[in-house]
Amino acid sequence: MGLSGALHLASLSRTRGENRADYRYEDYAEEDGRIHVQTQGAYFSLAPSSWLTLQGNAIYDAISGATPTGAPYLPGTNAVNTAEMNDTRYAGFLEPTFKFDNWTLSPQFAYSEESDYRSIGVALNGSIDFNEKNTTLTWGASHSFDQVLPNEGELYYETDSPIKSPLDKGDSSMLLGLVQLLGPATLLTLDLTLGYSDGYLSDPYKRVLFDNVPYNPGPDPDNPYPYTVWPERRPGHRFRQIGFVSLQHYVDKLSGAIEVTYRFYHDDFQVTGHTASAQWNQKLGKHLTLSPLFRFYTQNAASFYGTHFPGAPSDPSSPIPMPKNYSSDYRLSALVSYTYGVSLSARVQEHLSLELAYKRYEMYGTDGVTSSFQYPKANVFTGGFTLWF
Repeated sequence: MGLSGALHLASLSRTRGENRADYRYEDYAEEDGRIHVQTQGAYFSLAPSSWLTLQGNAIYDAISGATPTGAPYLPGTNAVNTAEMNDTRYAGFLEPTFKFDNWTLSPQFAYSEESDYRSIGVALNGSIDFNEKNTTLTWGASHSFDQVLPNEGELYYETDSPIKSPLDKGDSSMLLGLVQLLGPATLLTLDLTLGYSDGYLSDPYKRVLFDNVPYNPGPDPDNPYPYTVWPERRPGHRFRQIGFVSLQHYVDKLSGAIEVTYRFYHDDFQVTGHTASAQWNQKLGKHLTLSPLFRFYTQNAASFYGTHFPGAPSDPSSPIPMPKNYSSDYRLSALVSYTYGVSLSARVQEHLSLELAYKRYEMYGTDGVTSSFQYPKANVFTGGFTLWF
């Protein structure tokens, strides 16, 4: 789990005065047979004493479907070139929170593994309350030790030999935040996060087309390859700067509350992103809460993104200059996305609540060059329950 998730869970723990256990099931399904992820997650929070809270979770993902490789269409079709995926992921974290007077300290250990990726993460989060508990200063630091484990035959460099050994990747983050009570019904949250990743940052399954790569007919002359593609190559480091602001306000006359957020993102891939969201939480009687949500995201393209590139990485003597870094991953292109949906929470009895949610996710390219078929549209269904004890 990343630092942002760790700090979010840490902030939730400060508002929980009861022991609880949660279960959630989520079905994320992209249209046209693309990625399908079924997630089951269990969370717990226990407070054995006034100064100690224990929380943790366990997650199981079943991943299937197909994802675009970045290669162009096959001749005579408008079908996106995809790679089939079928994998499972196991993940979880454990975090004690120690409370002393007006401050808390929360170390965390996280682990995640799938067939081609492994991550071990550590984090330390803290907070201090002052101004009669109307102001909370939060901070955190984390580091993950990751290994990319490409399936055999998926990753090639300048030779035809696949790289089978693990490829190391590291990620560090630091966060400083402020939570300020602006009145009896208004809460302001401000966060600044700095992150740095280094090591192998490419996607081993993404491919790019070079205009001057010598043609490779393949092993079967009767069914030649329509083109020759090459693995992408991203920079070996990435520095991120993220700013976040959230304003929550309770409207007593309507028995509802609104939360609006804005997130600014920038990195040295030259990607700048903006996210704005709004959610209204409406009480319906004593036991129901209806929460419609809308989120908008936009970004420009990474400096090394393109649908094809000049040069020939397999021919170092080629007179045609070739870029140092290159990727045709649509997620690095200029794009916008929309998320909208609604959730319904029901407190069916004192110790049990149920939740159902539906979200629609749509992504569109904005560069006028990348094919619109690259960008996914998905339906997301979520259901679960919470037990208090």
